Amino acid sequence: MGDGHHGGGLGAVEVAAAKDSPVHRLDPRSKILGLLGMVVVVASLPAGAWAAFGFLAVVLVGLVAAAGLHPLYVLRRMSVEIPFLLAAAILPFTAEDGLVLGATVALKVTLSVLGMVLLSSTTPFPSLLRGFEELGCPRIILEIAAFMWRYLQVIAGEVSRMQRARAARGYSARWLWQAMSTGPLIATLFVRSLERGERVYLAMLSRLYEGRMPRTAAGPLRMGVADALFLAATTLSLSAAVLVLA
Repeated sequence: MGDGHHGGGLGAVEVAAAKDSPVHRLDPRSKILGLLGMVVVVASLPAGAWAAFGFLAVVLVGLVAAAGLHPLYVLRRMSVEIPFLLAAAILPFTAEDGLVLGATVALKVTLSVLGMVLLSSTTPFPSLLRGFEELGCPRIILEIAAFMWRYLQVIAGEVSRMQRARAARGYSARWLWQAMSTGPLIATLFVRSLERGERVYLAMLSRLYEGRMPRTAAGPLRMGVADALFLAATTLSLSAAVLVLA
């Protein structure tokens, strides 16, 4: 997972976000406002607004290209939308005008996920948190997000070590009944995660933690000319999609 397009884990996101491109260099606040605004507009477009969907898809793909994100990396990150696409595929058989409705839902999900992949893959996580913080997001939500991001990686590493230890003891899941060992593995992982969380919390208390995290480690944010141009272009694109093409 040393490359941004190899694998779809959290490490791949961090590698992609650490790259350099015109999109990476934008202020996190401008990307948050622009891309979240695009998601809101996409979600509010009426069924069958094919021209608007196509136009916004071109805009997002252009931003992905400008960011230098590898297509395979983007496709792997977008795999989270598969359950929603499967649900949309059922609509042609269960709803009136289901074909149009299903295609519309699929496009809305795909464009929204692509926008969020672009945001997370061009903004380091501390900078992303700082951007939301500067935009007035409640600090408690940001603290929960920061802990979740960190511990997803810790738990993933713990799972990897437990699987290697199990394999070293001759475990090989070739038969269905051998999957019974997955239950104890999950239980052990839960207990270890709970104990680790307790130790971390006690360590934080010993360092005078009072329920409020310090400001994120990202440096000061500065909106520049490129950010103003990005927001202006995004606003014009969304206005054209809603007022002209929808």
